[in-house]
Amino acid sequence: MMINPFTVAGKIEQIQKDVLEPLYGTPEQEHVEFDSLLRSTGEVIAKYQDFFLEVSSSSLVAMIFKIIKLFGGADGLTEEDFSRFTSYVNDGGLQAMITMLKSDDKEQTFVEELGRLDAEVRTNAAPMLTKSRELHSDFIQGYLIDNYGSVADAPEEIQENFSKSDAFISRLAGLAVEVA
Repeated sequence: MMINPFTVAGKIEQIQKDVLEPLYGTPEQEHVEFDSLLRSTGEVIAKYQDFFLEVSSSSLVAMIFKIIKLFGGADGLTEEDFSRFTSYVNDGGLQAMITMLKSDDKEQTFVEELGRLDAEVRTNAAPMLTKSRELHSDFIQGYLIDNYGSVADAPEEIQENFSKSDAFISRLAGLAVEVA
Protein backbone atom coordinates (compact mmCIF):
# COMPACT_ATOMS: atom_id res chain seq x y z
CA MET A 1 0.00 0.00 0.00
CA MET A 2 1.24 3.49 -0.81
CA ILE A 3 0.21 6.80 0.69
CA ASN A 4 -1.80 8.95 -1.68
CA PRO A 5 -0.61 12.54 -1.09
CA PHE A 6 -3.88 13.87 -2.54
CA THR A 7 -6.12 12.14 0.00
CA VAL A 8 -3.91 11.86 3.07
CA ALA A 9 -4.93 15.22 4.60
CA GLY A 10 -8.61 14.27 4.54
CA LYS A 11 -7.86 10.84 5.99
CA ILE A 12 -5.78 12.36 8.80
CA GLU A 13 -8.56 14.83 9.58
CA GLN A 14 -11.07 11.97 9.81
CA ILE A 15 -8.74 9.92 12.01
CA GLN A 16 -8.19 12.88 14.36
CA LYS A 17 -11.94 13.35 14.67
CA ASP A 18 -12.53 9.65 15.33
CA VAL A 19 -9.67 9.33 17.85
CA LEU A 20 -10.71 12.48 19.74
CA GLU A 21 -14.41 11.60 19.85
CA PRO A 22 -14.37 9.19 22.81
CA LEU A 23 -12.47 11.49 25.19
CA TYR A 24 -13.21 14.98 23.88
CA GLY A 25 -16.19 14.77 21.59
CA THR A 26 -19.20 15.36 23.80
CA PRO A 27 -19.83 16.41 27.39
CA GLU A 28 -22.39 13.58 27.74
CA GLN A 29 -19.44 11.34 28.59
CA GLU A 30 -19.86 12.28 32.25
CA HIS A 31 -21.64 8.96 32.79
CA VAL A 32 -18.93 6.92 31.10
CA GLU A 33 -15.91 5.73 33.07
CA PHE A 34 -12.55 7.09 31.89
CA ASP A 35 -11.29 3.52 31.47
CA SER A 36 -14.11 2.81 29.01
CA LEU A 37 -13.29 5.97 27.07
CA LEU A 38 -9.67 4.82 26.79
CA ARG A 39 -10.90 1.42 25.58
CA SER A 40 -12.99 3.16 22.90
CA THR A 41 -9.93 5.19 21.89
CA GLY A 42 -7.95 1.95 21.57
CA GLU A 43 -10.65 0.49 19.35
CA VAL A 44 -10.52 3.54 17.07
CA ILE A 45 -6.72 3.37 16.88
CA ALA A 46 -6.96 -0.35 16.05
CA LYS A 47 -9.36 0.50 13.22
CA TYR A 48 -6.68 2.75 11.67
CA GLN A 49 -3.66 0.65 12.64
CA ASP A 50 -2.72 -0.20 9.05
CA PHE A 51 -2.73 3.49 8.11
CA PHE A 52 -0.52 4.39 11.10
CA LEU A 53 1.93 1.66 10.16
CA GLU A 54 1.94 2.80 6.55
CA VAL A 55 2.59 6.43 7.51
CA SER A 56 5.32 5.46 9.96
CA SER A 57 7.20 3.45 7.37
CA SER A 58 6.70 5.90 4.51
CA SER A 59 9.78 7.54 3.04
CA LEU A 60 7.47 10.15 1.50
CA VAL A 61 6.20 11.17 4.95
CA ALA A 62 9.78 11.29 6.29
CA MET A 63 10.80 13.52 3.36
CA ILE A 64 7.80 15.82 3.87
CA PHE A 65 8.64 16.11 7.57
CA LYS A 66 12.21 17.13 6.71
CA ILE A 67 10.95 19.76 4.26
CA ILE A 68 8.55 21.14 6.87
CA LYS A 69 11.41 21.33 9.39
CA LEU A 70 13.63 23.02 6.78
CA PHE A 71 11.04 25.78 6.39
CA GLY A 72 10.70 26.24 10.15
CA GLY A 73 7.54 24.22 10.79
CA ALA A 74 6.73 21.53 13.36
CA ASP A 75 8.23 23.61 16.16
CA GLY A 76 7.56 21.09 18.92
CA LEU A 77 8.86 18.06 17.03
CA THR A 78 12.52 17.37 16.30
CA GLU A 79 13.86 14.87 13.79
CA GLU A 80 14.88 12.73 16.77
CA ASP A 81 11.28 12.86 18.06
CA PHE A 82 9.96 11.92 14.62
CA SER A 83 12.36 8.96 14.48
CA ARG A 84 11.33 7.89 17.99
CA PHE A 85 7.64 7.90 17.10
CA THR A 86 8.02 6.08 13.81
CA SER A 87 10.43 3.52 15.28
CA TYR A 88 8.10 2.87 18.20
CA VAL A 89 5.15 2.32 15.87
CA ASN A 90 7.11 0.15 13.44
CA ASP A 91 8.76 -1.98 16.15
CA GLY A 92 5.58 -3.17 17.86
CA GLY A 93 4.77 -0.21 20.08
CA LEU A 94 1.51 0.63 18.31
CA GLN A 95 0.13 -2.88 18.79
CA ALA A 96 1.28 -2.82 22.43
CA MET A 97 -0.53 0.49 22.94
CA ILE A 98 -3.74 -0.83 21.39
CA THR A 99 -3.61 -3.96 23.55
CA MET A 100 -3.02 -1.82 26.65
CA LEU A 101 -5.84 0.65 25.90
CA LYS A 102 -8.32 -2.18 25.37
CA SER A 103 -7.35 -4.07 28.55
CA ASP A 104 -8.98 -3.94 31.97
CA ASP A 105 -5.67 -3.42 33.81
CA LYS A 106 -3.96 -0.87 31.59
CA GLU A 107 -0.84 -0.28 33.67
CA GLN A 108 -0.09 -3.98 34.14
CA THR A 109 -0.76 -4.66 30.46
CA PHE A 110 1.48 -1.74 29.48
CA VAL A 111 4.36 -3.16 31.56
CA GLU A 112 3.81 -6.65 30.12
CA GLU A 113 3.50 -5.47 26.51
CA LEU A 114 6.50 -3.16 26.75
CA GLY A 115 8.51 -5.94 28.39
CA ARG A 116 7.89 -8.12 25.31
CA LEU A 117 9.46 -5.58 22.98
CA ASP A 118 13.16 -5.26 22.12
CA ALA A 119 15.44 -3.40 24.52
CA GLU A 120 15.80 -0.51 22.05
CA VAL A 121 12.03 -0.06 21.91
CA ARG A 122 11.78 -0.17 25.72
CA THR A 123 14.50 2.48 26.00
CA ASN A 124 12.75 4.60 23.39
CA ALA A 125 9.33 4.38 25.12
CA ALA A 126 9.86 6.84 28.00
CA PRO A 127 11.21 9.75 25.93
CA MET A 128 8.61 9.06 23.23
CA LEU A 129 5.80 9.13 25.81
CA THR A 130 7.17 12.28 27.43
CA LYS A 131 7.14 14.03 24.06
CA SER A 132 3.75 12.51 23.30
CA ARG A 133 2.38 14.03 26.51
CA GLU A 134 3.68 17.46 25.50
CA LEU A 135 2.25 17.19 21.98
CA HIS A 136 -1.05 15.83 23.30
CA SER A 137 -1.36 18.75 25.70
CA ASP A 138 -0.64 21.33 22.99
CA PHE A 139 -2.97 19.66 20.50
CA ILE A 140 -5.90 19.20 22.91
CA GLN A 141 -5.59 22.73 24.25
CA GLY A 142 -5.79 24.00 20.66
CA TYR A 143 -8.71 21.69 19.97
CA LEU A 144 -10.59 22.95 23.05
CA ILE A 145 -9.87 26.58 22.17
CA ASP A 146 -11.08 26.01 18.60
CA ASN A 147 -14.26 24.29 19.78
CA TYR A 148 -15.10 26.19 22.98
CA GLY A 149 -13.21 29.50 22.78
CA SER A 150 -10.87 28.56 25.65
CA VAL A 151 -9.86 25.54 27.68
CA ALA A 152 -11.78 26.97 30.66
CA ASP A 153 -14.98 27.23 28.60
CA ALA A 154 -14.92 23.56 27.61
CA PRO A 155 -17.42 21.39 29.48
CA GLU A 156 -16.15 20.25 32.86
CA GLU A 157 -16.26 16.57 31.88
CA ILE A 158 -14.06 17.20 28.85
CA GLN A 159 -11.60 19.25 30.91
CA GLU A 160 -11.51 16.39 33.41
CA ASN A 161 -10.79 13.88 30.63
CA PHE A 162 -7.95 16.13 29.49
CA SER A 163 -6.46 16.13 33.01
CA LYS A 164 -6.90 12.38 33.36
CA SER A 165 -5.32 11.77 29.94
CA ASP A 166 -2.34 13.93 30.86
CA ALA A 167 -1.87 12.07 34.16
CA PHE A 168 -2.27 8.72 32.38
CA ILE A 169 0.40 9.48 29.78
CA SER A 170 2.70 10.76 32.53
CA ARG A 171 2.19 7.54 34.50
CA LEU A 172 2.96 5.44 31.42
CA ALA A 173 6.17 7.41 30.85
CA GLY A 174 7.17 6.68 34.44
CA LEU A 175 6.41 2.99 34.02
CA ALA A 176 8.42 2.94 30.80
CA VAL A 177 11.46 4.20 32.71
CA GLU A 178 11.06 1.34 35.18
CA VAL A 179 10.67 -1.28 32.41
CA ALA A 180 13.62 0.00 30.37
